[in-house]
Order: sequence, then structure tokens, then C-alpha cells
Amino acid sequence: MVQMALAAAPFISAGAAAVSAAGSISAGITQQRMYNAQAEQAKIQGRSQAISYKQQGAMVLRNLNETLASTIALAGAGNVDPTSGSARVMQEFARAEAFAEYGTALDNAVLAKEGAAAQAQIYRMGGRAAFQQGVINAAGTLGQGIQRSLTLLPGATAPQG
Repeated sequence: MVQMALAAAPFISAGAAAVSAAGSISAGITQQRMYNAQAEQAKIQGRSQAISYKQQGAMVLRNLNETLASTIALAGAGNVDPTSGSARVMQEFARAEAFAEYGTALDNAVLAKEGAAAQAQIYRMGGRAAFQQGVINAAGTLGQGIQRSLTLLPGATAPQG
């Protein structure tokens, strides 16, 4: 009985190493999936921020229309030509400010999407690294398991080192 257990020991050791190696690869795959999910979340968050900035831009234009309408109505009520003089200067100032704010909002939308894409790429790289580390760990575990199995074979001696 003891003889059989000793004869089986190298195979049990090799089997345990193989199971451990498979676990390392599985852990690497799981981490890679987690990083990929974070990458997708980052992209979604970037798109959401971009939409918010575009909505801000739309509000700027809506406010500009209200300001222009108000300026024209006030000028008309005061018997002033709304297309000249101070009424026109007020309208041009409002347009310039609104276009600057609108441009900033659109730029921010682009930056939000590009920043999210960059963050997603970082997460994907982390996922690939986690998977590769899992494979490397598995190879190391298999190597150690093989070495251990060889030392357990009948007549084998422990390596000197």
C-alpha cells in the first residue's frame, strides 16, 4: 500500500501542479475580463459626459436666442433701430460670448470622449498584462510541479543547488 502511494506521488504532484496552473490562467482571464468591463464603463462614461457638454452647448444657443430676442424687443419698444448702434453692439457681444461658450462645450465633449477612449485603452492593456501574468505564473507552477514530480520518482535524489 505504501509502495503504491509512493509510486503515485509523482503523478499526484504533477496533477496538482496542472490544476494550479489552470487556476493561474483562469485568474488571468478573469482579471482581463474585469479590466475589459472597466474599459467599456469608461467609454460609456465618456459618451455620457460628451452628451452633457453638447446639452450645455445647446443651452448656450437657446440663451443667445432669448438674449437677442430681448434686445430686439427692447430696442423696438424704445423706437430704436435694433440693427444699429448700441442695440447692435449688445447683440454682437452676446453672439461672441455665446459662440465662445458653445465652442468650449463642443471641445469639452470631444475631450471627454477622447479621454475615455484613452482610459479604456489603459484598462485593456492592464487586462492583457493580467492575462499574460496568469500564463507566466502557470508556466512557473508547471515547471515547479515537474521538478517536484521528478524528485519523487523512485530512485531520484533531491537536486543539489
